[in-house]
Amino acid sequence: MISLVGFLVLLLLAWLSSFHKRRFPVRTVLFGCGLQFFLGAFVFSFPLGRELLWTLNGWVIKLVAYSGEGIRFLFGPLAVGPGEPQSLGFILAVQYLPGIIFFMALMALLYQLNIMPFVVRLFSKVFVRLMKTSGAESLSVASNIFVGVESAGAVRPFLSAMTRSELLTMLTACMSTVAGSTMAIYVGALKSVFPEIAGHLISASVLSAPAAIVISKIIVPETGAPVTLGIVPPSAIERKSGVLEAIVGGSMDGVKQVAAISGLLVVFLSFVALANGLLDGAVGFITGGSHSISIKTILSALSLPLAWLMGISPHDAWNVAGLLGERILVTEIPAYVHLAELAEDGLTDPRSVVIASYALCGFTHVASAAIFVGGIGALAPDRIKDLSKLGLLALWASVLATSATGCVAGLFYTGGQVMLGGH
Repeated sequence: MISLVGFLVLLLLAWLSSFHKRRFPVRTVLFGCGLQFFLGAFVFSFPLGRELLWTLNGWVIKLVAYSGEGIRFLFGPLAVGPGEPQSLGFILAVQYLPGIIFFMALMALLYQLNIMPFVVRLFSKVFVRLMKTSGAESLSVASNIFVGVESAGAVRPFLSAMTRSELLTMLTACMSTVAGSTMAIYVGALKSVFPEIAGHLISASVLSAPAAIVISKIIVPETGAPVTLGIVPPSAIERKSGVLEAIVGGSMDGVKQVAAISGLLVVFLSFVALANGLLDGAVGFITGGSHSISIKTILSALSLPLAWLMGISPHDAWNVAGLLGERILVTEIPAYVHLAELAEDGLTDPRSVVIASYALCGFTHVASAAIFVGGIGALAPDRIKDLSKLGLLALWASVLATSATGCVAGLFYTGGQVMLGGH
């Protein structure tokens, strides 16, 4: 019940942030929320949903294992993960990040074989018909369930003519969902304590797509006339000349993404340490050394209401709030790693782990605002000004959207449906 009330409060917060409060998108909200509740019930409560989740989970776990073969060949003993014989401990850059290259190549192959375009188009039609969104923004949102900023390429011809509402929906979906490539990192971090994590992360990314549409349309309702209203245009992503070129191209894109993620983690974690040092020094100077404070403490305090709204257990709320705050500042990767540590040490109960796994599933951090604004702006330079104005607003919308996904998980999770290792 707390999760349900929290879901409604998040919708209220979105409406209070709205630029056109009298133009509440009733149909979009009703069908969008209904879609989230249906998917949540299907995954957590229906036997068919449970079987599908287990099947998808098994496939992803196997794919992660296959990607590990190449990593172990390249890095040897360094690639042996925690808990395995002769492991040197957890090494993110060696054990998990290279898996992104394999998954990027796999996604490129699925696009080349027309498998992924079919799935994306199916999701797009559902959004257009149920939620009355434009075809271009629906295609972009559906693409984001599976890929990252490159999904903007699917609607490149329409970017210049998109309304502010469509652009905000695009940006919010980019930050509220996760690419299949980076999902491998979260699976690697949590699979030992949460065996079903892969299936639930897929579920979380799918759930966050309609959540992103609902929240963004409440904040900036459609007041214009979208060019693709009611129709789903064909994807503008160009196919390669053959399977081999697709795999090579996807691999090269994966290398770039690994380098980008590594660079962002180094820079942001270092800047956070610098900011903590300056803040602690300033507080110590003012108080004569009797008090100290950190950025994480501040962000944890700000995120604590979100943890409560999602239905996190009171004794776990502060820990989960810290993860939510950490995700905003230094990406979701360290947050998932720390969630795994908390679960392994028995410091969080199963319900909190499940809800946090859903709520953290998104590129909802400061760096992503710059990445997506810059990435989409590169495809449509004439819209960079509009995109820049919407960047931080989209970040706020994605915080609400991923929190709403956490609420849906909290609403339907009853304890018996999810197996957590060690509990």
